[in-house]
Amino acid sequence: MQGNIYLKVKSFIEDNGLVKYGDKIIAGVSGGADSVFLFLVLAALAGEYNLSLCAVHINHGIRGEEALRDEKFTESFVQGLGYRCRIFYKDIPALAAELKVTEEEAGRKYRYECFESVRKELGYNKIAVAHHKDDQAETVLFQLLRGSGIKGLGGMRPENGSIIRPLLGIRRAEIEEALMEEGTGYCIDSTNEGNKYARNMIRNGIMPYITENIQPAAVERITGTASQLQDIYAYIDRQAEKRYKQIVREDKDACITDADIICKEDIVLQREIFLRMAGHVAGRRKDITSKHIEMMAGLACKDTGKRISLPYGMEAGRDYNKIWVKKAEGSSNIHSCNNKCIDICVPGRARLEYINGEKHIILFERVARKDISHIIEKNYCTKCFDYDKIKFMPQFRYPRDGDYMWLRTDGSRKKLSRIFIDSKIPADERGRIWVLAEGSHVLWIPSIGRCSAYYYVTDGTMEVLRAVLCTEGEN
Repeated sequence: MQGNIYLKVKSFIEDNGLVKYGDKIIAGVSGGADSVFLFLVLAALAGEYNLSLCAVHINHGIRGEEALRDEKFTESFVQGLGYRCRIFYKDIPALAAELKVTEEEAGRKYRYECFESVRKELGYNKIAVAHHKDDQAETVLFQLLRGSGIKGLGGMRPENGSIIRPLLGIRRAEIEEALMEEGTGYCIDSTNEGNKYARNMIRNGIMPYITENIQPAAVERITGTASQLQDIYAYIDRQAEKRYKQIVREDKDACITDADIICKEDIVLQREIFLRMAGHVAGRRKDITSKHIEMMAGLACKDTGKRISLPYGMEAGRDYNKIWVKKAEGSSNIHSCNNKCIDICVPGRARLEYINGEKHIILFERVARKDISHIIEKNYCTKCFDYDKIKFMPQFRYPRDGDYMWLRTDGSRKKLSRIFIDSKIPADERGRIWVLAEGSHVLWIPSIGRCSAYYYVTDGTMEVLRAVLCTEGEN
């Protein structure tokens, strides 16, 4: 292959370090002009770079005979150059329905799965796809309209992991002109002419209008700006990653940061840190838009207890000075998350395991009032209750609607939910805090050392229920 376009592509490949000596490359070849030209370029470079090549073609099960024509053309074209061609077939409309996504998204997902499976099977190290400058401009516009942040507005990178895009430096028209000069044919996908898909509407309607009526050099302007944004984002990314590791605590399904710390960060870093938090919990960042990030950033100035819904079944919220992102629970009612109960025996013991992994053993015994000293009564780890006032044996359980405690011996009471708020217990933890309760009346909350005034030991108490809290292993 000869000509200025080939040299231009080769220069782009070398400038971006996309191909190295001895690379083994899978190339996506649809049979269209772009992918045919891509494979010609790679085949021309194969000798100089000692490349191993294999083409992968996917029949999407959408265009019937036309798709079969493309399949046969691609196989003949690739084999004619002396390389292998792997063919895959998938009913993409059915897959889209199953995944509840568009056919465009389902097709893209399946294509890359095929590329990756062949790459691993053959032990190859790269996947080449045929995106060019016009694709880049369309992608940037699409990302802008869907509310993407700086990273999305930077468009596609020449290299992203094992994926390389050698044609990002040239236009579609240059590709078609080069193929005409080479005398190489290619297939035309009839679905590209319609506007069923969002990208087709941008390609066939919006971009031509902008080019003809606003800016003839629109593609060059858009892709040039995208390139600058890639450089800007690369700098921000490095700074955000460094700060994220310093101020965010990660669990398997959650991320937590301190509101007063993240509020001091520049808003640009705040957004990137929140994006990373959501990405960690979800396991991916796709579909987490700038709108979601702004909502998360807004938690920094919200009151405690605020919640927002995020993609992939996540939620974010603020509880006092903690801002968190986690997988959403099935119910927002904190008092109905578990019906587990532990009956206590006197004398006897109960074993409690808390959500933070801490485990306690609580020993119960019945003693005479005269054997209880004033010091023991006030001890945090030893609690005493007027046994004479207990009508039936209490249970350890999780909170329920209607639970309450006496604040004073005059009978004034407060809802348990309000006590949790006053004690600054995060909302997502309140439903999993052990309480010792007699019906709806809570005697004791071991984790915060709070007891109901109704069960206080007085001078008139005859017998006492004594509870001794021990960390597991002490006993």
